[in-house]
Amino acid sequence: MTSSTRSTLTLTHQEELGMFKKRLGVLSVVGALLAINLSAISAAAEEGTTLPFILRNENFAFEERVAAVIIDAGAVVNDASLSAEDFDVHVVSTRMVDPDVVAYDGPREVTDVYLSEVEDWGFPADEGRYIVLDFAHVGWGDGGTTGDSGFYLEAQYTVTYKGDPITTVDGSTITPTAFEQTGVVSPVLDQYQYATSPEGMEYAYFLNDEVDEPLPLVVYFHGGGQGGDNYNPARFSNGGTVWAEPENQAEFPTHVLVPRTPGFQTDIAAVKGVIDRWIAEGKVDPNRIYMTGFSMGSSSTWAFVSAYPEYVAAAFYGAGTGPQTAELVDAVDHMPLWEWVDEQDFAYDGVLDRFNTWGEYLTDYELTILPEVTLYEYPYNGWTFDGHSSWLVAYNEYVHDTRGTVFDWFFGISRIRGIEEVAVDTVAGVAPELPETVTVDVNHNATGVVSEERSVVWDAIDPAAYGVAGPGVFTVEGTIDGVVEKAVATVTVEYRNRIDDLYDLVADLDLNTGNKKALTVKLSTAERLIATGSTGAASNVLGAFINQVNAFSGTKIPEAQAEELVFAAEETIRSITD
Repeated sequence: MTSSTRSTLTLTHQEELGMFKKRLGVLSVVGALLAINLSAISAAAEEGTTLPFILRNENFAFEERVAAVIIDAGAVVNDASLSAEDFDVHVVSTRMVDPDVVAYDGPREVTDVYLSEVEDWGFPADEGRYIVLDFAHVGWGDGGTTGDSGFYLEAQYTVTYKGDPITTVDGSTITPTAFEQTGVVSPVLDQYQYATSPEGMEYAYFLNDEVDEPLPLVVYFHGGGQGGDNYNPARFSNGGTVWAEPENQAEFPTHVLVPRTPGFQTDIAAVKGVIDRWIAEGKVDPNRIYMTGFSMGSSSTWAFVSAYPEYVAAAFYGAGTGPQTAELVDAVDHMPLWEWVDEQDFAYDGVLDRFNTWGEYLTDYELTILPEVTLYEYPYNGWTFDGHSSWLVAYNEYVHDTRGTVFDWFFGISRIRGIEEVAVDTVAGVAPELPETVTVDVNHNATGVVSEERSVVWDAIDPAAYGVAGPGVFTVEGTIDGVVEKAVATVTVEYRNRIDDLYDLVADLDLNTGNKKALTVKLSTAERLIATGSTGAASNVLGAFINQVNAFSGTKIPEAQAEELVFAAEETIRSITD
């Protein structure tokens, strides 16, 4: 992919990098701020030392690139004289699945050198244990990419130092004569795993293990020529990885599936098989499955939707195809759809013709036409790409006037459009009777929202919630069949004046006349005080009644009768004081 325009940069490289890091809110995955014990490293490396280094990759919008080489000096360095001219870097990049194929063998230009306290790029400091060799983060043919011709590349870097001895904070020096590559770190992509389904389909995937409940699933289909192996589809551009960026996961937790499509025939049944297994394992919310892809990936999206039109909550696709028959349009009439294309895209005329033919028949469909494919954020800063590369804007920088970003739009959609609000009344001491089913509004892509009765299993209720000391109003959650969202029942407890019941209960007691009369007098006094509005005094009298009953409990009257009397008296106090 070549650039047609590159804007004039007005910020320094480090200033742009700092802004980029601030926007992402990146925390170093490789290292953290190190509490260096200077006494433990006072004997800095001797001259002739071999220093280890890692490659620090970053998945930018267009591609994953080796953003920096990070050298571990083994001691805190404070040498401000280090410069890009002190280092030569050579790269040999070969295909991971076929190391005999060499995609690049040549130099890599060091654009900046700085010290850092953390084993990451973009955190320059006056002193630090790590020496960061920074490279251009935009470029073609410079050895920086990790992908070529649809294949993922493994890079072996050779670093040569040509400068003066490097000084450390304790006054010693380091003169590295060799460097050893010990690892490659790509914080987001390192969280992706690679597998082959029982049906034989290769796929990459990211599973969020921070949230212990079924989550939405984004299924990303790559474009043509990007599926040479199972690693490249997620690593070429960030259409398959932008969902897993830390700041996006914090706001929109989700799982991601990136099927590999070696040719133009996507194994749709195998894709569904992976999703079905994740649903059965409780990982995926079956009502929040989102399909997305560009170019050939839009064809894969619609191959899936055509085969399983009621399976998908929403589709976001572009620079390719869409529904093209009356039958499919009818099947997805009420599916939320969002398509994009660039005016300079060779697919533009076809997209517009299809929009003019079928767009009016789709209930929830939006076509976004981009005037150009320009990325304004770091590291592109106004770089304009080929018109067919519109996914770069769609997944990263585009904000719709009403739909917002694709994240806002996708994760605001569920096939579940509403759940009945349940309200139940009960009286103190009586467990509420909750319904066995609730009404759920479900969006069917062919017909629209339909109200369905779904069975519900309610959480156990603590009897104290509807006891005389309970809150009066409380909620209970229930698990609905086939729905992640919970049903909620609001229970209202009635507290009654039970003076009449108390008279009857006292009359049934096997007590002598004096004890019965003492209890009856307290009840009549409380009744009179209630009638005159003296609820505080009445409560005190009923409290004395309860104390006397408790004194009789287990000796003069059975404990069960005493508990019944106390409960009725406490309910009466609650009813007159609430």
